[in-house]
Amino acid sequence: MRISSYVALVAVSLIGGSERLCAQVPFGDSLTTAGIYRASAVVDSVFVNRTVPESTVDGGDFASYLMARLGVMPIPPDLGFRVAVDSQQILLNGRVSDLPPEAREELGMLVSMVPAGTPVVAHIELLSAGSRAVRFRLSSVSLGGMQVPEMLLRTVMSRVGRRYPGLTESGRDLFVDIPPRAQVALVSGGVRLVGPDRDGRGSQ
Repeated sequence: MRISSYVALVAVSLIGGSERLCAQVPFGDSLTTAGIYRASAVVDSVFVNRTVPESTVDGGDFASYLMARLGVMPIPPDLGFRVAVDSQQILLNGRVSDLPPEAREELGMLVSMVPAGTPVVAHIELLSAGSRAVRFRLSSVSLGGMQVPEMLLRTVMSRVGRRYPGLTESGRDLFVDIPPRAQVALVSGGVRLVGPDRDGRGSQ
């Protein structure tokens, strides 16, 4: 099936349930410029200065920190997207109307044919990338409760990858360096950072 056919199928399905979809509201923590600094302070205390062995960063703050690494700083104060975290994934969610103009342009007909209040949810997973890095990967995106077809998502995100050098060419992976044997894990409500102990074995 062509990408244009996928777009038409998704759009028609969403339009049919527009009233129900628009009633939903974003959930989770806000993305803020202040959150960038709060998260940076925690990262430094665990991984750089090592003044504390471990700590947890609020999900919204950590997502703000990752956005800053991509060059999105300051974060717009009216950004409507929210962040929810559990032990399996990070959910970045909002509405079509919350997407920046350039993002709406990239998604083109897919979002232009649906109500502005249609929910958008990005599912992000945390993966190991060896002993010195972790990888945050965009595993899927849902629009109005329907998963965006992989072929369409791949096409859209490859354009994003060309715009943001911090991402891989696919536009779906962000690698973050960590000290050897340190740990990063998703927990309910945030991201847990565990620094290496003095002899380098890593905290348990």
